[in-house]
Amino acid sequence: MKPEVKAMNDLFDALSNLAARSWTTRELSNALERALPTMPRSATELLIGLADEKLKVNPSRGPLVIAAFAGVLLKQYDETPLTLSEWREIRDLVSDCADELDIEIVTYAMSLIMEYGAL
Repeated sequence: MKPEVKAMNDLFDALSNLAARSWTTRELSNALERALPTMPRSATELLIGLADEKLKVNPSRGPLVIAAFAGVLLKQYDETPLTLSEWREIRDLVSDCADELDIEIVTYAMSLIMEYGAL
């Protein structure tokens, strides 16, 4: 198994465990930082905010969406169905952090965002 895929799976498991109980922002941050250790801090912070919101609003779907977002950032998107709104969220994250992200990540993410009609 590729390290990126393992990171996404581990993140999904960690977020699912957090969603099943009360969690702290620190725990959420730790789970994302373990999965995305090379991401710029700004991208991780935006993802933490999205994860916090998604886990509160929909604890059953939230972990899946955030793991899919991580897959995009790891250039390993696994075809998890995302809504147009969710594609716009990842678009905004990538756009906001484009100067700090590796150009290959930006190119990969934007091609997916265009493909799914969220540009």
